[in-house]
Amino acid sequence: MKMKCDRTVQWLFPIVCCIFASACSSSDHSQSTGPEPLNTLSEYGFFVGPMHELNPAEGVFPYTVNSPLWADNAEKGRFIVLPPETQITFSDTDDWVFPLGTTIIKTFYFDMDHTKDNGPYKIVETRLLVLYADGWKSHIYVWNEEETEAYRSVVGADVWLDLITADGTTVKQRYLVPNKNECGNCHERDDILLPLGLVARQMNTSIDHEGASVNQLALMESSNMFDGSLPASDSYPTLIDPYDPTGDLDWRARSWLDANCAHCHRPGSGGGSTGLDLRSTVTNPTKLGVCKSPVAAGSGTGGNTVDINPGNPDESILMYRISSLDPEIKMPELPNLQVDVQGEQLIREWILAMEPPGCNE
Repeated sequence: MKMKCDRTVQWLFPIVCCIFASACSSSDHSQSTGPEPLNTLSEYGFFVGPMHELNPAEGVFPYTVNSPLWADNAEKGRFIVLPPETQITFSDTDDWVFPLGTTIIKTFYFDMDHTKDNGPYKIVETRLLVLYADGWKSHIYVWNEEETEAYRSVVGADVWLDLITADGTTVKQRYLVPNKNECGNCHERDDILLPLGLVARQMNTSIDHEGASVNQLALMESSNMFDGSLPASDSYPTLIDPYDPTGDLDWRARSWLDANCAHCHRPGSGGGSTGLDLRSTVTNPTKLGVCKSPVAAGSGTGGNTVDINPGNPDESILMYRISSLDPEIKMPELPNLQVDVQGEQLIREWILAMEPPGCNE
């Protein structure tokens, strides 16, 4: 399949156009079909003006999700780029089907002073997920200190941040930028890399657009990003903000687990063999871990005998593991170096509220 790219689009999205162009090649055809990734983030032309402001160029669509994945308290700027005259096939339950050349952009940045309402912020890394003819490939870019450029990295990076906490204390926080191979820890299913956040249950939300509140999926539909009309936004289950205390406790907890654990604990993924399925669509309590014995015992159980012991978070393996930073114990198995304290408290309250309490031996 060939696609004609005008000069403007080629300048903005050279890798997108090149994927379809016969002139593109890879230095290792056994590993990837398509062009080599660019060395610097600015070469893609995703942003206009000072790059650290993350102002999207034409054709770069910003988006948000209902329940974000915890990443050591990093905030994220999310964008998607579709090749010209292509569309997404929507599903309200399953993965979306994206056109070749789709690029998903996620930039990680930190609020450096929590005593203030708006930053200052420091950008650390940008991750790209690009759909080639032979599947999705990840590329990681680490930003320089001046935040004027980000450079491609295969090995990741070890970053130290001087943060001011809400009480005015200055602390040093270590943050690990993953290496290229570690992306598969979350994104791999049945040995294939796949996007995570771009699904209906995450994307069905209200956003501010030009001063008005609009449904994000409806905005994408009106921008001709889908190849068909969408179902009503209230016709399928949607995740909610797990940190909003006004929301339903059960659905907040299920939303947190879906975002932080279900990418692994589901059939076909790394944790599928445990029999634990933490997707928000699962209704079987045993699949969720309620009174379920673990497949393998060991230090990861903390001496507990079931994944979730209703009414007893301190006797639940799930609670033990999400509260730990020990690499041999912690869940999720990401390079996180900070516990999600709000998420931990949410899951504790969720287990405490379960009825009836206890498990029949």
